[in-house]
Amino acid sequence: MLKAIFLDMDETLCATSVADKQALATLKHYVQSQFPTLNADVFCERYIAGIYKKLNGEFPQLIMLLDNELLFRQTLVQTLFSQQQISLSFEQAKAIQAAFDEGRMAGFDFFPEVKTMLATLRQQYKLVVITNGPVFSQYPKLAATEMDQHVDHIIIGGEEAEEKPAFSIFKKALDLVGCEPSEALHMGDSLAADIAGANGAGIASVWVDTGKESDHDKLSQITPSYIVTQPQQLLNVITQHFA
Repeated sequence: MLKAIFLDMDETLCATSVADKQALATLKHYVQSQFPTLNADVFCERYIAGIYKKLNGEFPQLIMLLDNELLFRQTLVQTLFSQQQISLSFEQAKAIQAAFDEGRMAGFDFFPEVKTMLATLRQQYKLVVITNGPVFSQYPKLAATEMDQHVDHIIIGGEEAEEKPAFSIFKKALDLVGCEPSEALHMGDSLAADIAGANGAGIASVWVDTGKESDHDKLSQITPSYIVTQPQQLLNVITQHFA
């Protein structure tokens, strides 16, 4: 019997990539207006890679700052500017970071029909959002969507000892709702974090296929229980799961 549904947030319930595009447009406009000699396109491309920790190998000095996400991002801004021979004060870097954050939150919202789906599901099941990421970035997203009004519990990876795909974070979710792994489903867009984590915890997994070719290459190693292309298709999955 299904008792609980666990849900990823970014790119599963919420259109994070859309918000990122809006944030980058805001950021580009801001830096172009303030620093006309800057190659804004290069900076923005590198900045978004950096906040998703894809430049850690290039900038190992930033890894030491990961416990303080705001400091990490502001120092990232200064580092990327210095690569273009532009010196920034910490306050200038802070203002640039704020421009990105404000643009991002202005565009952050649920995918269409998701709020209706959550309301329907909550009539029968306990709902738990399990999201990876630092408190610095996840709290504003949760506030922007009023996520606590739509689900029963929220677990933020940045507040835990381990993030998805660790068993411990799924165990916490199971304990919160008082159910066994066989009584839960987990839906997320990341094969490595969501699907591998749920599979490892003995929880049926629902993969949201966002169409990335790199994800499809991983399907031979990580197999979801179900695949959807839109989050609201979870309702059909539940009917199939019961059958």
